[in-house]
Amino acid sequence: MKVFLLLFSLTLAALCGPASGQEPGEAASRSDQMKKYYDKAFEYYLAKDYHKAIEQWDLVLKVDPYQVTAKNMIDEARGKLAKTTGSVKPQFYKLVLKGSYGEALLKLEEMLATDATNPAYLKLQRRLKKVKDVVEKKPSESRTWNMAVNGLSSYISETEDPRFTYDSLRYAQELNPGESRFRRLLEVLDEDKPDLRLNDTKPESVGVIDHMKDVALHYIYDSKFYLAVKELQTVLRLEPGDVVALKRLGSAQLQLKDYAQAKNTWLKALKIAPEDEQLKEYIDALEKMAPEEAKPRPARKSRKKAAQEPA
Repeated sequence: MKVFLLLFSLTLAALCGPASGQEPGEAASRSDQMKKYYDKAFEYYLAKDYHKAIEQWDLVLKVDPYQVTAKNMIDEARGKLAKTTGSVKPQFYKLVLKGSYGEALLKLEEMLATDATNPAYLKLQRRLKKVKDVVEKKPSESRTWNMAVNGLSSYISETEDPRFTYDSLRYAQELNPGESRFRRLLEVLDEDKPDLRLNDTKPESVGVIDHMKDVALHYIYDSKFYLAVKELQTVLRLEPGDVVALKRLGSAQLQLKDYAQAKNTWLKALKIAPEDEQLKEYIDALEKMAPEEAKPRPARKSRKKAAQEPA
C-alpha cells in the first residue's frame, strides 16, 4: 500500500488536472482541494478508519464525479468494512429467507453501523422498511406465503431479481385472492419498479403460469431459445412439477444442442408423469439422434477425493 501511495502522489496532479472551461486559478484551487481530500483519505485508510476514508473520497467525487481512483478506493474500503460484519450479513439474509422482516431490519441496522453510507445497504433498508410495514413476519407456512417470501428474497437482495418477485407475488395473489397483503406488497414493488406492471402483457383472464408458458412457447417458435429457457426456469421455480413447462424446457435445451440437459429435463418430467407416451418418444428420439451427447454427465470429483483413489 505504501508503494501505491508513492506512485499515487506522483500522478495526483494529473488526476486533479484542470477541467474543461476552468480558469487557471479555479483549477489550481480545485486541484489543491482534491489533493487534501485524497491525502486525508489515504491517511484514514492506512489507520484502518475506513468510515472516514470513504467520507473523504466522497468529497473528492463531489468535486469531480469522474475520479475513478476515488470510486475504486471506496469499493475497496467497503470490502474491508464488509469483513468486519462477520456473521451479521449471513444472519440478515437468513432472516429475509424466513420472512422475519422485523428481525432482519435490526440486523441490517447492525450492518449500517459499520458502513452508514453504503448505497446497497441503504437501498435494502428502504425496501425492507416498506415490506415490514405490510408484513412484519411471515404469518404462516402456507404454500402462497412461502411463495411470496421466496419472491421477496429476490427483491431484498444486493443481487436483485424484481421480475421474479413480481411473478411470485402475482401468482400468490392469484392462488389466494382473499389475502390483501399480497396486493399491498405488489403496490410496494410497483412504486419502486413500475416498469414491471407497465410491460406486463398478461391478459386479465389468463393465469400467471399459463401466460408464462405461452410466452415461452412463442419464444421457441421465434427461435429465441435462451429467452424460452429463462422464462420456463421461472415457471419451474414457482411450480417445480409442471410437466408442460418441463417438456418445453427440454425442447428449448434440445434446440440449443444441450442434449444431456434436455434428456435430464424430460426424465424429470417422466418421473412426475410416468404414463406420458409423448415424453417417452422424445427421450427415445433424442437417444437415437445423439446417443453419446445424451448420456448423463458423470459427477465431478473433488480434487481431494480424486487424490485418495488408487491409480
